[in-house]
Amino acid sequence: MRQYTQRHLVGILALLLAAACGGGRKQVLVAPVVDLAPHSRIGLVTLTSQGASGSLPEFATQRFAERMLGAQQGIEILELGVVPGPLDAAAARRLGAEHGVRTIIVGHLVVSDVKPRATIIGGMNLSAEATLSLAAKMLSTESGATLWTQSSRLRETLASVSMVNGRAVFGAQDPKEAYGEVVDQLVWNVTHDFRATWVRQ
Repeated sequence: MRQYTQRHLVGILALLLAAACGGGRKQVLVAPVVDLAPHSRIGLVTLTSQGASGSLPEFATQRFAERMLGAQQGIEILELGVVPGPLDAAAARRLGAEHGVRTIIVGHLVVSDVKPRATIIGGMNLSAEATLSLAAKMLSTESGATLWTQSSRLRETLASVSMVNGRAVFGAQDPKEAYGEVVDQLVWNVTHDFRATWVRQ
């Protein structure tokens, strides 16, 4: 009688666990929206920026490369640096021929509606509340056509930001500490299509 009762208790616990996990539904790994494998070697142009200067574009570009490499295996990211002039179809074809890549990714970072703040507690500390948006797209270097595009927008308070002639200057000695969190979130949002995701079915 005691063994019978224990079996029933185990069964009840299993049912409760199944209910807590979604009534027996299982998680399934769904492939990324964008498969980077066919592109193999991808050129990444340093992000351009508007309304800001300093180390922010380079820092965001670095994070973008890290997220792409972490999202899918078997790809190579060739950092092309700053590319002057408009990145139109002709420029995409030129970059492809120069660097031997079939695909390039370009992005534009905009800092707007900046509201500086200064506190004197424990010394002078500069920060600013600002809206940051990041838009990126993947271009074919053969046709110049857009293969993929995505964007994200956030309103955050950033440390170590000063205003010079109406522009936000990001010159922190440690960019990760100053604005790493908001940049990480922007890049994470924009690169979502490159990552596999778990869904419950």
